[in-house]
Amino acid sequence: MSTNFCVEKINTRSNTRQMVDEEVAIETPVNLFINDEYVITLLATPELRKELALGWLFTEGVLQSIDQITQTNIDNDNIHVTTQQPISEGKLRVVSVSRLLTTACGLSAKKFFTIMSDLEQKAVESEYAVKADAIISMVNRLDESRLFSLTGGVHVAALFENERLIAFAEDVGRHNTIDKVVGLGIQSNVNFSNSVLVSSGRQPADMILKAARMGIPIVVSKAAPIRSGIIAAEKTGITLACFARDPKMNVYTHHSRIL
Repeated sequence: MSTNFCVEKINTRSNTRQMVDEEVAIETPVNLFINDEYVITLLATPELRKELALGWLFTEGVLQSIDQITQTNIDNDNIHVTTQQPISEGKLRVVSVSRLLTTACGLSAKKFFTIMSDLEQKAVESEYAVKADAIISMVNRLDESRLFSLTGGVHVAALFENERLIAFAEDVGRHNTIDKVVGLGIQSNVNFSNSVLVSSGRQPADMILKAARMGIPIVVSKAAPIRSGIIAAEKTGITLACFARDPKMNVYTHHSRIL
């Protein structure tokens, strides 16, 4: 989703300036409630809000099975999720340290250490493997984002099961795109252990842990890894490939899954 703004374009080479209309990406608050208790606000592109909430609950480790959910309602900017059993206050407090996740996707020191201590419990043992040229084809699908073409202001992610595109999402936040495609994947009963997660954003530890919690064995990005992301991928058994742009990629961990 985007909106139109009038901007002045200046070109120093041609020494010109002109007023033009240009599309700009939109972000809105998505307030998540579980069993009528406020949990967190995600600032996100206002599409696939239900999938965003569902994906966040799973990639942050709050829920483990879709059967735990009895109802999901959308009320303007509020997403209300009802579960069969209460969610412990301690678990919600850990995952919503800041109570507000901005599109800058900052990671507090407290949450970083929580993530790093949690990694070894999330081992991904899938033997799923994919050819390198198939990976490049998957990455190329990110270029189909119309919203990025219009605005240049969003991240894009896609989820492939057995090399078939299952989910595609755009958002101003790189974490949000992951949560959205995971949410779509959950609704489609995806076998995450035979899947590849492709995105446009850089890869720190918290992005990798989202994939690890879902059992996704291969994570690919057009952007760079962060040291914490490489350590996280190594510890959790995830194959991490970055700078994936036709015809090249860098594979940092668990190389055998890319043939």
